[in-house]
Amino acid sequence: MRQFAFLPIALVASAIVCQQNLPSVTGFSWALIHGAGFSSVLAFIPAAIGLAVIWAGYHVFKKNIRSRATLAFAAFAIGVVALNEWLLPATPLKEWRDRRATSGVRVLAVRDEPLLTAHRNPIGVRVSFDAVVPRTGAYTISPSTLTSASGETIWPLQFGHGMDNYIQPTPTPQRDTPYGVFQKDVVYTFTQDMMPNFVQYDEKTKTPCLAEVRTKYITEADFLSALAANRDVTLRMEIQVSGEYSAVSRVAAEGVTAGHYDMQAIYETIAKEGGGRCQ
Repeated sequence: MRQFAFLPIALVASAIVCQQNLPSVTGFSWALIHGAGFSSVLAFIPAAIGLAVIWAGYHVFKKNIRSRATLAFAAFAIGVVALNEWLLPATPLKEWRDRRATSGVRVLAVRDEPLLTAHRNPIGVRVSFDAVVPRTGAYTISPSTLTSASGETIWPLQFGHGMDNYIQPTPTPQRDTPYGVFQKDVVYTFTQDMMPNFVQYDEKTKTPCLAEVRTKYITEADFLSALAANRDVTLRMEIQVSGEYSAVSRVAAEGVTAGHYDMQAIYETIAKEGGGRCQ
């Protein structure tokens, strides 16, 4: 190879660096939309550094007209691209690998049962399932909001929050991220306690209370009517999985609960156990 190959190498390496920084550019756009201001420009710094190093190397190596200078510059450019891939928190390649990994997560034996208070009164649903990941890596795996399988559910009756989340064996935690590291081909058992949005539960006092259910579109009468209409319902649920670099979650399993649940009975638990409206 001769010196004329320097420019194509630099251009290709620059294009790859720009491609690697596409997630940062997307983040910059969202930051501007949500009013992050000038600080969002920091998202361009990694790309600027990568491009500066490549073109500085281009000018340095171009002055060396020895027979192996072009080969050395090609190795240098590959090294910059590889280092950039390793250092950047998210790249298209990492996202692609995440999508491949999350698409291979297997969810097995999804189970459900009533979640009871210490006084044996119904307060929600306990969802359990097993899962196996196709390669060792960082994931989040959890059930999504539970809704009535028979049709639309008003927001207060959706199971949108929980108390406890257990995973056995425990995945390796990572600092400053919710993604735990799961080992390939190990069967993990997940248990998630979920409650309807109209219930809040104080773990210290072990007392449930009634959350605010009224909105611009939902009155107290609407809420009480919905309770009476949902005395024996099954719930639609999804198990969602996302990788550390994935932009969106993937549904790994979906279905309907085996058990039937009484929303009115859950509401009555609040009164039975001395709870009122949440303060």
